[in-house]
Amino acid sequence: MQYHNQADVWTASNHFKARGLAPLRMDKDGSIILDPALASKPKSLRVRILQDGNITGASRLPTAVDESDATIEKTIQRTRDSLFEEELFHEMSLEARQLMAYGVDYRDSIIHIDASGSASQQRSMTILIDCIPLDGPNPASREHTNDWLAQNVVEGLRLLLTHAQNMRLYRRTQMPPPLTGQKPEKQSPSLLRTLLAAFHHLHGVDSLHGYLNTVAETLKYAGLPIELDTNREVSWARLANTLQSSPKRGISAADQLLDIFSKPFDGRATLTLPSLGGIPSESIILSTRTVIGQPTFGSEHRLTLPSTLAADLGLFPQQKFSSVEEAVSYLDWVFSLDIAHRQLKSHFSTRAAIKGDDARVTIRTKNTKKANIADSDIVIEMQNGKLRATATIAESEEGAEHGEQTYTWTGKETDMTLPDRIKSWVG
Repeated sequence: MQYHNQADVWTASNHFKARGLAPLRMDKDGSIILDPALASKPKSLRVRILQDGNITGASRLPTAVDESDATIEKTIQRTRDSLFEEELFHEMSLEARQLMAYGVDYRDSIIHIDASGSASQQRSMTILIDCIPLDGPNPASREHTNDWLAQNVVEGLRLLLTHAQNMRLYRRTQMPPPLTGQKPEKQSPSLLRTLLAAFHHLHGVDSLHGYLNTVAETLKYAGLPIELDTNREVSWARLANTLQSSPKRGISAADQLLDIFSKPFDGRATLTLPSLGGIPSESIILSTRTVIGQPTFGSEHRLTLPSTLAADLGLFPQQKFSSVEEAVSYLDWVFSLDIAHRQLKSHFSTRAAIKGDDARVTIRTKNTKKANIADSDIVIEMQNGKLRATATIAESEEGAEHGEQTYTWTGKETDMTLPDRIKSWVG
């Protein structure tokens, strides 16, 4: 007599197909038992979070069952679960050897994944994945800050392998392709690649969107409000419509959902600038795409400027960046130019003049008390969400009484907006 799950046998990898069949034997008292060789030493996948040299989180492990009290059903279930966990770790071990260039290492039977994020992040984080016997030693971590993260990772990996097995079964039930002399290439499931891509993408979009939120708050208190709309992953936002219009009727909604993770991730942020001198409001679009397969692996940030803004500032309408730091630095420059060359130029009208390519505007100053007319250079600098304006008197008939004045907006409510502050300087 043999127990096996037909779907599991069909969809498991070749290395584990034979182990999907388990002989059932008769005990001395006539009861049915599972072959003791297959029922011994159940294992489970374990995920731990190593942060700054300390374990700060670990996934939950199943409770060990006393073999003397276990029924045949529980023994079969435990053996089946253990086999699934071993296959999951085996697939990831093979995949890890192909991802060494992306911060993945396999040593001492443990998979190490660098999940620190961008270079600007000060704290280091490593995900540790191994497969351990349930009856072996498992020292508990002292900290539990990241238990939630470890549990989410281990459950996500299990879902990805289940999805890969379901898709194998789905493909085998479809009409086979025409026979050719070329053997089809066997593709291993994207487990670590998907995990890496998700971490890489979320680190990137969260950093960018956090920066943009700070910019929006700063400009609001500076009297230059912008509207910000962010989306970490576009396909997640339109998931309901995707499931309704999907042509894959033979695939469950859960598998269609998980299939999204096998495609590039796309994040999007839209900044709507205030209307300017009769020109309708314009939008700056920042898209982040993370690719999880060949020939590239990583995130690309694409900035799209409205045509009028690009023409006014002398910039290209589209730019691509390979890192968050590059995108933030360029956006700081764009915001500085826009405020100086367009916002302040429009606010002070004929009194303002642009005399260079930097973020500077020259405003004609009039001091009515002394009938003194001078030019003041206003330099605008946006850096990491902080806005600073500096006024310097460039020319004066009677000489400058004040050399330089400066003010900084940091996303907190202030007593004066940027136009009012500059007006207090130049009159």
